Amino acid sequence: MNKSQIIHLIQQDLKHSQLTEALRNLGLDDGGLYSLDLISLVAQLMQVRPEHMENFTEIYGSYLDKANQFPITYLGEYLLPMAEECYLQLLCCKDV
Repeated sequence: MNKSQIIHLIQQDLKHSQLTEALRNLGLDDGGLYSLDLISLVAQLMQVRPEHMENFTEIYGSYLDKANQFPITYLGEYLLPMAEECYLQLLCCKDV
């Protein structure tokens, strides 16, 4: 899997985070039932070593938390720059 595909996965996870947060705000908390766990897939594709997962998870989670600051759109186009930035930050975890 290449860089652009990983960034696309991150973008989709950011979009999913937006949607689940919007549902929570409406009082429809899923309790994590609809979690996609794409963070594990992204970490695997980026070949992050287990000893770097804590930092990786912290960075990834911070971007998921920021996603709801952007407009929700069909394609999630506003999230692409954030997904790219997230990817670059995650690369640092891989080589630490």
